[in-house]
Parts: sequence; structure tokens; C-alpha cells
Amino acid sequence: MREKAILFGKFHTLAGIITEPDTAPGENMPVVILSNAGLIHRIGPNRIYVKLARELAQQGFTVLRFDLSGIGDSVTRPDNMPVEEFTIDDMLQAMNYMAETFGARKFVLGGHCAGAYHSIRTAVQDARVSGVVMINPDGGEAEWKEYDKKRKLAQYYENYYGKKTLLDPQRWRRFFTAQVSYRSVLKNVFKNVIWNRLSGMFFRIRQRLNTPKPQPTAADEKLFTVEAIVRKLPELTSQVLLVYSENATSLERVQISMGKELKRLQADGKLQLSVIPGADHIFSPLASQTCLFQTVAQWMQANYQE
Repeated sequence: MREKAILFGKFHTLAGIITEPDTAPGENMPVVILSNAGLIHRIGPNRIYVKLARELAQQGFTVLRFDLSGIGDSVTRPDNMPVEEFTIDDMLQAMNYMAETFGARKFVLGGHCAGAYHSIRTAVQDARVSGVVMINPDGGEAEWKEYDKKRKLAQYYENYYGKKTLLDPQRWRRFFTAQVSYRSVLKNVFKNVIWNRLSGMFFRIRQRLNTPKPQPTAADEKLFTVEAIVRKLPELTSQVLLVYSENATSLERVQISMGKELKRLQADGKLQLSVIPGADHIFSPLASQTCLFQTVAQWMQANYQE
């Protein structure tokens, strides 16, 4: 495995790291390109891009992980192109560089969170993209953010009341000797657990019963939302790996928004949906990172390795 730093692009301002396998990859094997997760530079959260690039290089794939303009070591573009446009343009420049330098004809684009949006928005515009790896694409509407907040609060208080309280003999002693207010206890349980759970349940029901939303406008297409990704999935001719952390709210959104279409894409073999147990949004636990890398590597091997 070899790694080298590069500067490339029409303004020679895009910075990246190329990770190459020890042996030359097959002629038809795609080059993998990883784009920034939000404002985190090309190492990725918890260095998952570094580790993933090296894992894929061990499997024979060449990987470029680079910084979009204005992030990390890539300076701001001099042409003042809007962000929703230059992210795609930067991705296309990365593909062009790898095509010119390595003779690449096919590409797999991938990224975590915002990197997933950049990848899929580029994929629908360039037929050279044969695969997209989307890891925890997140973000979007305020009502879903509020739902996520209530869900996490309920989980926190369930853990608090369930583990810390029920297993604490001192708290039980105070409870049975009337040293605590029963009314206050019930009020807190209802407010922090039951109400948040009920609110979440009714919200999910409303989302499932909602009539289909109108077709998106050009302005809507610029938004980095789960709904924007959902609308683009059926447009793709490439293979898609969609990876979510366990209990991710965005996974619920995809399942509700796509419904039968999601199942159809899975049945057709066009989309693989994988859920990583024990993972948070940025894959902090090492075990979840290992599972993530294995999932991506196995998908790459199954679809592209010669």
C-alpha cells in the first residue's frame, strides 16, 4: 500500500491523499473517491476515511480522499461559485484527475453525512459513477429534528430511571418511606418518558398518513436533506450502499419516505441497506468502525472486484 499527497483541479487548489494498493488494480475496477463529512477535513470523523481507504487498498482498490474547496487544506475557489454547485464541480474535478492520472473509467463515490449528499448529487450527473456509498446521511426538516430530540430525551430518561433509579437501594428506601413526592416522581416519568414516546409515536403515524408532497422545485434540490436523497435514489443507474447507525432517526425517515420503493430497490439488487449495531452518528466505538469497514469492503468485493 502506498499513499501520497496531491494538489489538483482547475485552480490547482484541491488537496487530497491517494491510497494505492501494492499491486495494480484490475482494468475495470473503479476508483473510490471520498468527500468531506461536513466541515471535517479528509480524515473523516474518528479517522474513518483514513482507515476505510487503507482497508479498500488492501482489497485492491485505489482511493482518493480529498477536501472540497474551503475545507481542510483546500483553499476557497476564486470564482465565487455557490456551494451547492461547487461541491459537485469539485467532485467532477476529482474524477477527471483520477481518470487522467490512473486511466480510471468507473468510480464509486462515497461519504459520511454531507459527503453522502455530495456523492449522490454527483452520481446523477455523471454516467462514470458505477456506485455510491452513503454513510449516515442526515439533516433536514425542523419537525424531524424535534422528533429526534424527543426520542433521545426519552432514551436518556429511560436509562436514568431504569438503571440508576431501579438498581439504587437508597432511592427505593426513600420511595417506600415517603421521603420523596410520589406526585413529582409520576410527573417526571410522564413528562420525560411517556410523553416523549407518545409524541414520537403520533409523529410517525402522521408522517405515514401524510399525502405525497409535491414535486420538488429547483430550490428544493439544493437542500442537503434526507428527502432530497430519497428523491434521487430511483434516478440512479449505479449500485447503492446505504449505511446507517443503529436507531438513526434518518433511517426512519428513509423508510417512511420511500416505503415500497425502498423494498423494490432492495429486491432488484440495486440498493443494499445495512445497519451497524452499537454505532453512533460518527462511529465512535471501535467495534462499530470495524463493522462499517467490513460492510463497505464486502459490498465492494461483491460488486466490483475482479
